[in-house]
Parts: sequence; structure tokens; C-alpha cells
Amino acid sequence: MEVTTDIKRNDLIRFNLAILPRMRSTYVTILSIAILVFAFIAWNKGFPQSNNDWFVIIAAAIGGGVGGMFAGVLISFIFILFSSSSSNGILGKHEYKLSSEGLYEVTSSNEGLSKWGGIQEVKVVGPYILFRISGFLFHIIPKRSFSTTEDMHSFVTEALEHWKNAHNKAN
Repeated sequence: MEVTTDIKRNDLIRFNLAILPRMRSTYVTILSIAILVFAFIAWNKGFPQSNNDWFVIIAAAIGGGVGGMFAGVLISFIFILFSSSSSNGILGKHEYKLSSEGLYEVTSSNEGLSKWGGIQEVKVVGPYILFRISGFLFHIIPKRSFSTTEDMHSFVTEALEHWKNAHNKAN
């Protein structure tokens, strides 16, 4: 089964926004920053002595964690927008083909096969089908690339079947 899509910058942003709340690393990052903020405040101002002090320092730590994560996401988006182009194969036309070997991709600058055993995850997230190659490396296919919902479901079903077979997971 094959599909051709045109990846645009807004797809990269929308995909990242769709996947961000679903990733464990998002919450680990927020918690880590919050702990650092808590430790810094406790070191700088002293350990909280009253319930009010505890409330303030915990609120500041949570706010710092969320704010730090937000700042990191903003920086990441800026990097994504400036480093992505059709000349490096991230944006533009992508042709994907499913085979028993893996997911085959052709762009203007590269072509390659991601074998099913090396693909960590296949799933639908928001308006995208994702193939997670590693922690933060994905192939994405917008649902709009398919002429019908049935075509999209058939593509996902076939991909999942190949993936499960390669990972010896029960269908």
C-alpha cells in the first residue's frame, strides 16, 4: 500500500503539539525543572516554615517547571522551523510504501527503508499517523493524504499488522 503526502511547516508544529502531551518525557522535564526550582528557592530563601511558605514555594516550583517546559518547546519550534526545508527532505513531497520488510520512504533528498523491527511505535495521534523510529525521530503522514477515511484505516491496519508481526505481538 502506498501514499504520497506533502509535509509543511505547520504539520511539524501541529504534530509536535499533538504528541507533546502524550510523551512521558514532557512530564519528566516539568518535574525535573520543578524540583530544581524548589531546590533553588529553598537554598536561596531557606526551607519553608509555614503552610503559606510551602504553598508559595510549591506553586513557584510548578510554575517554573511548566514555564521552563514552555520555553524549551518554543526554542524547539524555532529550531524546527529554521532547520526544516524541502532540500533536506523534511518538508515537501514524501512517498511512503508499506511492505513486509518495512516502511519505505522517498523524498527529494533521500530514500530509505525503516524495517518493522526497528520501528518503535505505529499509531494515530490527532490528525497524523506516526511511525516512531526512535525517541524523538518520527515519520508522519497527515490523514489528509488519503482520499477517504477507509483508505487511511486500511493503511494504518496494514502498518500495524506488519509492525505487530515484527515485534511478535498478538494481533
